[in-house]
Amino acid sequence: MVYIDAVHYATDKYGNELYIEKMKWTNNLNVQASQECTKQQMIKFINQNPNCTKTKYYRGYRWVEGEDVRVIDNAYLRTDANRIKADNLGSLPRY
Repeated sequence: MVYIDAVHYATDKYGNELYIEKMKWTNNLNVQASQECTKQQMIKFINQNPNCTKTKYYRGYRWVEGEDVRVIDNAYLRTDANRIKADNLGSLPRY
């Protein structure tokens, strides 16, 4: 299993978040992610390895498993089942 626990958004000149640019990931539910990849690298991984990627959150002094991550139209990463054409990885922290 691959766990994503932080995301970095590209921003416009006013600081508005536009889209996920890169993220931090790990294979271990119990440690903070230290590896980084682009959104396109993660999309490729998920397409080749379906049902193997989830979010995770640090709650109450421990890591807890979050939602499944899905690819929409080969361009967006989402944790919910709708097909809205925008990134949505829940409330993961930004870096």
